[in-house]
Amino acid sequence: MFNLGLSRFDSLTTILTGMATTAALVITCQVALATKSAQQVAEIAAPITVQINSALGDGSGVIIARQDNIYTVLTVNHVVQATDVAYSIRTHDGQSHPVTSVTRLQTTKDEPDLAVVRFESTQEYPIATLADSEQVVIGVQIYVYAYPATGGLTGAAREPELSPGLVTSRPKNRPEGYNLRYQAVTWSGMSGGPVFDSQGRVVGLHGQGEFGFAQTRSGDVTPIKTGFNAAVPINLFLEQLSQAQLSPNDLQIDSDTLEASPVSLDTPQNAETYYFRGLSWLDRGYAWEAIADFNRALELNPNSPETYFNLGLARTLLVLNEPTRGPNPVLDYTRAIELNPGFADAYYNRALSHIRRQEFEEALADFRQAAELYQQLGRSDSHQDALQRIRELEEMAQ
Repeated sequence: MFNLGLSRFDSLTTILTGMATTAALVITCQVALATKSAQQVAEIAAPITVQINSALGDGSGVIIARQDNIYTVLTVNHVVQATDVAYSIRTHDGQSHPVTSVTRLQTTKDEPDLAVVRFESTQEYPIATLADSEQVVIGVQIYVYAYPATGGLTGAAREPELSPGLVTSRPKNRPEGYNLRYQAVTWSGMSGGPVFDSQGRVVGLHGQGEFGFAQTRSGDVTPIKTGFNAAVPINLFLEQLSQAQLSPNDLQIDSDTLEASPVSLDTPQNAETYYFRGLSWLDRGYAWEAIADFNRALELNPNSPETYFNLGLARTLLVLNEPTRGPNPVLDYTRAIELNPGFADAYYNRALSHIRRQEFEEALADFRQAAELYQQLGRSDSHQDALQRIRELEEMAQ
């Protein structure tokens, strides 16, 4: 039997449908004013964002406090969860510092995925400004800044990257505290990196991304590339200061209100707004509403591979949970590939759709193409995942 396997990410059914409780919804959201440019945010982020390296893998973090020569770095727990390895911090100036202590704030899966690590240095490093993460609502601009492990670069060789995104939902009780969700381009190695608001203040810690799970009504589980990401809001960390051996006086906190102007998504006027509202519907689990908005966006802009890809995601959710009603997503992924032949995730998801239709030769061809593209893109985790799918399909054919 073909086993699609598991990963650390949560069920896409929960991700996409966990918040869906009613059929009708009127969305009024806020879009942050461009108080700082992306370049300005990157300039703020660079000196306070650090690498966290070990023999087991790569992560990121952000400097949040200094007490004499002891610096405190906030990250996500799964970056430093191993207790039998040595960790080091590499700061923006290229200096490597041994981690002197690790305080894991997450002791059970019911608690936020957070940890603090400390290092000692006589160098002068700035500390991050933290902000009220409740102000970061649907539609607000955010930026993820971290050190991805891409292009064959790992460990200290990694280079920082700024990835802009928009908040797509704000669930209240996601597992491990991942209550800030957005669509942005992220990679392995970026876990623990800070999420900034449009004023360059830290509002969360990135920790989940790239793909999730979909679970059918029969209980089968399958991975799907989604493009959705999640962070632990900074307010959840502020509730754990005593466990982190910190006080508010140790931190730099800006309580000013995030400048934003209300924008109603009730009456979209262009393809971009329909597309974003479709993303918000999809992230909240309203697949039919998402399909309607994506179709409207395509009427206004028929050459958007991203819209076709997310239309395929919405149809995939329907196929899994409403097999007699759900339309075929293969055509949507195909159109996304036609518009962007390098769309690796579209090949991957189309392969999964072929498997559900028992079209195994077509699935094998798509996984092979996805694997090649992932390798070219330096997405090593996705490359290995696609290779595993290929091996499983080849074993089935024997």
